[in-house]
Amino acid sequence: MSYNVRRGIYDSVGASPGKVWDEPKWNSCPKRGMMLRKLLKRYGVLRVTVVITIASTLISILITAALTMFLSGGIGTSSLVIATVVPTVISPLFAYVTLRLTHQLDLAEERLRQISITDELTQAYNRRYFVEIAAMVLAGAKRYGDSFAIIIFDIDNFKRINDTYGHAAGDSVLRVLSETCKTHIRDSDIFARYGGEEFVILVPRCSPTDIMKFAERIRIKLSETRVHYDQVDIQFTVSMGAGSFDGETPNLESILTLADAALYEAKKRGKNCTVLM
Repeated sequence: MSYNVRRGIYDSVGASPGKVWDEPKWNSCPKRGMMLRKLLKRYGVLRVTVVITIASTLISILITAALTMFLSGGIGTSSLVIATVVPTVISPLFAYVTLRLTHQLDLAEERLRQISITDELTQAYNRRYFVEIAAMVLAGAKRYGDSFAIIIFDIDNFKRINDTYGHAAGDSVLRVLSETCKTHIRDSDIFARYGGEEFVILVPRCSPTDIMKFAERIRIKLSETRVHYDQVDIQFTVSMGAGSFDGETPNLESILTLADAALYEAKKRGKNCTVLM
């Protein structure tokens, strides 16, 4: 996720990200470099090349005219022609090559960043990134007196699905679960694969009543989902445990422990249910 998404998360808890954590290193380049990158993303390499060429030509004409006036007291036609032709020919070549390389490097950097924070199979965020963001949200919530909750859930009897239909079918179930969850959560919520068939959702600004309604809505939606694999419709259910930040929870581990204990209790109650602690 990009820096802008992180800002959105902090906006949702009323915090100022600049006051809570240092900006990511990829945003620490000079302002002019950032401006150039923004222009490339917005307008593309060709348009920016044209603008740079026009600007270079105008600057060349102005400088040539000023020097000619200073040295000879007049403006020669040949000087203006040279001042126009040379940058018009040279500038696009160098500008296009340089801008194209810059744009490709930016795309590669963004791709690597996405890979580093995304689970390959489900395309949800990975555990490392979730913990990083959750720690930031906790810091903001403590400082600004806001609330949030973490839901941990896993697929009931997932081993039976793998044993019955094969691991490829199990992978399909994980992918469909991820797609379904991402479709039914808010932009400010953070959804991640926590490990194996276990997933987590961080939900900013929610009361205990709200988190139960939210979790139940997701749970019921998943129980109604069918995964079509090899001419078979696979149905699955999930058990959910939720832990909330109440202003006194000392650290992220405590909230995760509460959610994990709630998940264990949901399993004890017969699975396919939600428990809040």
